[in-house]
This record gives sequence, C-alpha cells and structure tokens, in this order.
Amino acid sequence: MHKVLVPRGSGVHRFACLSLYRALLRRCSPAAAGDAPWRDETKFLVKQRFRRYTRLQSPSQIANALKAGYEALDLLDRAHKGNQRASLKITSILSQAKSFREQYAAQQRRIAELMPPKPVSPRQARKEVTIRFEQETSRKHPEALSILSRPRLTLSGKRKIPVLVNARGVPFLRIKKPQPRNLSGVIRSKLEKRWNRIVARDRLKVELLFAKDEDAWDHLTRATEQATWSEEIKLALDNVYEKIRGTDRQNRELAESMWSIVLEERELAKKEDEKRQLERLAMQDKAT
Repeated sequence: MHKVLVPRGSGVHRFACLSLYRALLRRCSPAAAGDAPWRDETKFLVKQRFRRYTRLQSPSQIANALKAGYEALDLLDRAHKGNQRASLKITSILSQAKSFREQYAAQQRRIAELMPPKPVSPRQARKEVTIRFEQETSRKHPEALSILSRPRLTLSGKRKIPVLVNARGVPFLRIKKPQPRNLSGVIRSKLEKRWNRIVARDRLKVELLFAKDEDAWDHLTRATEQATWSEEIKLALDNVYEKIRGTDRQNRELAESMWSIVLEERELAKKEDEKRQLERLAMQDKAT
C-alpha cells in the first residue's frame, strides 16, 4: 500500500520552508531593506502568511505557497539591488493586499448584520442570570430581615425549607441558589480571619520554644530579670486561643439556632401541605 507522507512531518520539507522563511525575513531587515516604506509591512505580511500556511496538507496548495514565497524572495532581492520597478511592484502588492483586507472586513460586517442573532444557549442564559444576581446582591438590602427572624408564619406562596450548610465551620442557611454575593463575602471574610488566627497561633508556638530556650539560658546565667521571655508570648498565645474558641463557640451556637429554624420550617411546611390537601379535597367534594 502506498505510504501517505504528511508534508509537515517531513524534515526536508520543514527545512526548506524554514530556510525560505528566514531568507524572506532577512530581506525585510533594516540592513537589507534600509528605509524602504514597505519594510515593516512586508515583514508583518510574511509572518502572517507563514502562520496561516503552517498546517497546509494539500500538495498543490503547498506548491503554490512555496512558489509565491520564492517569487517574493526574488522580488525582494531585485528591490534590494536598487530595481525601482521591483520596489513599485512591492508597494502595489501591499496596497492591493490592504484594499482586499478592508473589502473583506466590510463584507464580513455586512454579512454579520444580515445574519439573525445567535440564540443564547441555556447554559449561557443561566450564567447571565447568575452574574446579574451577583451584581444585584453585592450589597445587603437595607430592609432585609435577619435570617434568625425565621420562620415566617404567613407566606404568599409555597414555603421553601432552608438548608443548613457548613462552610468549613461557618454555618449559614441556604434558601435557594445562586448564593447572594454579600453572603459569600461574609463567609469568606470569616474564614480568612480564622485562618489568620491559626497562622498566628502556629507562629507563636514556634516563638514560644525559642523564648523557653532564652529563659533557660537566663536561669543558667543567674539573670536577675523578673520578666521572662515566654511570659508575653504565652499571653499572646492564650489570647489567640481564646479568640479561636470564641469564634467556634459563636458558630456552634449560630448553627444550633439555624437548625431549630430548619425544624420549625419543616413543621410549618408539613402543616401547610396538610391544609392544602384538605382544601383540595373540600373543593373536589363541592364539585361532585
């Protein structure tokens, strides 16, 4: 069976293309082109075309591209030697390419205007709704009630039972998704504060070891100082421990309060469901 050779997988082909590419760029350098007005634009055009033709696989297309490249190299050589006709031809080619790009861009704009707008996918629609909701909930509403004021005895629709969520030790009640942005900020702030205290605790533990060594040295040298090195560090460490324990205690109490709210909401939702069922049965009896 005839073996299919992919040109870009051939070392000889790659070497020939790279040699042509380097030769074209050298002809566009200041040393070769001097102050020619077409120098920078030609260099940009060479790079652009080589990037575009990198993945060509058709032998005829590759042959045409290489032929155009060698013709361009010959034209640049003649322009480098002072041939005015070659310089004018390069300028003409660049102006034609620029005009073609402008016409193509204008045509694409007209086509885009005539095409109907692309329908938004369900995923994109959900994403836009989420972004809009986060923007609306970036600040707490001034008339918003505390979550601990629940359960509400009267509602206009069906009662939604909140879910107690544990965010790495920080409890909160989730009514629905997506989550309000201000709530996410509060949770993040609490977690960062607790983590900073843990980092401070670990650092003070290490410093306490060094302080005990200093106290031991002072004891050996019979220093007369009453204050010890470890005294202040112990006080700071106890303070950090107390803050961590206090925060954990508050979170535990808050979680217990929220859990009682969930239980009350469940009980009310159950009663409301039973009431709706009785009303539905009563309406069916009237209809019959």
